[in-house]
Amino acid sequence: MDDFEREYPGFDWKNTPAYMHPGGKDCPCPKHEYVREQISYTKQVNDAGGSAKVTLKFCPDHYRVYKEEVIPAMPLKYRLLTKLALRIGAVKVERLGYMDSERCFYCKFGSGGHGRRPEIPVE
Repeated sequence: MDDFEREYPGFDWKNTPAYMHPGGKDCPCPKHEYVREQISYTKQVNDAGGSAKVTLKFCPDHYRVYKEEVIPAMPLKYRLLTKLALRIGAVKVERLGYMDSERCFYCKFGSGGHGRRPEIPVE
């Protein structure tokens, strides 16, 4: 993280869409580093004979945002690739409860987030 901040001073990696990061998929920011770790782990499990998928975990608020706002706002190429990966099962999207929001991808690496909710909201 310190190396990234020294190399890219003032770059707002939390509020910049991932496809606009410097270096593309090789960007050294924490968000891309987390995704690379997930992919590496998945490859290791698959090579060992197991079956694993890249799993994105979202709290209920960010799950809705991802499905209804993030995917439709992507450029056409990335939107199609994302939908294809979801359809064939290469990427799995998991909806967490509010109590598990510390495991949410956007709460951890996104802009702001709502933090961990101490109790289930009354609807």
